[in-house]
Amino acid sequence: MAKRTSGTRSAVIRCPNCGEDYSVTYKRCPFCDEKAAEEKYGAEHPEEGAEAEGRSGRGGRRLAGGHRGEPWTPLRIVGTVVPLVIIAAAVWIVVTQIMPLVNRGEMNQPPETPAPVTTTQGVEETTPVPTDSAVPEDTAAPETTDAPEPTVPVGQTATGFTLNREDFTMNDSYPDPVRLTVTFQPAGSTGTITWTSSDPEVATVDENGVVTHGTKNGSTTITATMGDGTTQTCTVRCSFTNPGSGSSSSSSTSSGSLSLSRTDFTLQKAGEKYQLKVSGTSSTPTWHIGNTSVATISGDGTVTAVGRGNTTVTCTVDGQTLECIVRCDF
Repeated sequence: MAKRTSGTRSAVIRCPNCGEDYSVTYKRCPFCDEKAAEEKYGAEHPEEGAEAEGRSGRGGRRLAGGHRGEPWTPLRIVGTVVPLVIIAAAVWIVVTQIMPLVNRGEMNQPPETPAPVTTTQGVEETTPVPTDSAVPEDTAAPETTDAPEPTVPVGQTATGFTLNREDFTMNDSYPDPVRLTVTFQPAGSTGTITWTSSDPEVATVDENGVVTHGTKNGSTTITATMGDGTTQTCTVRCSFTNPGSGSSSSSSTSSGSLSLSRTDFTLQKAGEKYQLKVSGTSSTPTWHIGNTSVATISGDGTVTAVGRGNTTVTCTVDGQTLECIVRCDF
């Protein structure tokens, strides 16, 4: 601090508040805008003025550490950092905790219902809902209903069945009646069978599966139906000399024309036999079979089943050739 010497006033005074030097021509420090200590306390004792300023409270800003040139003390650093930390923590709590709760509360609020509008007739009308908030129509596909499953009758345990024949022929040598039998599956199961004929004039069938020829020759289909709707069929051919007169066991015909006792027959198991006969001649016929792996034939016309399949028997007599189809189904 410059002091007066030999009665002359110093040209520069150091401010006791901010520590800056300024000219004595200023009544106050131009840096801190405080009145120079010399003005109040004289140029000879500026330090006393600084201490008095501190005691009187005019140097309060200096105690706060906000003056230029004052060093950063630990207390000053703490006093500056702590408020900043508190402010930052408050902002973080508002952003991360309070704002989500406020937004969630707004989302959970039920939509406002339009207030009813009363017309002059006293009938309430509601404000129409905007098209963008209208409830969408139900576009779900209609439910599909499955086809009803067949009803299984009470007492039926069978899941299927077979017939002992798929086809046969009735004629004068192989007359009726012929009984069709049923084998239920699985073994030991039971069921109820209903029998029908597609042409009862050719052949009829009773409730026991017994087939009887009718009043005309031809073919008909016998259908066996189980209680759950499962069916099996058998083809019946009738070839009688006099269809409406009943069966005949005669080995000759009144007209004397050549014919075989069967033109088509079925064997149900290996080793089963059937003898073919020729009517209308006393000559000895010659027999031949097409496929010996299916069936064989002897000199007297006896056919024996060998394996599954179909074959043809040929009979030659009196210069004529007769044929019969043999079916082995087992």
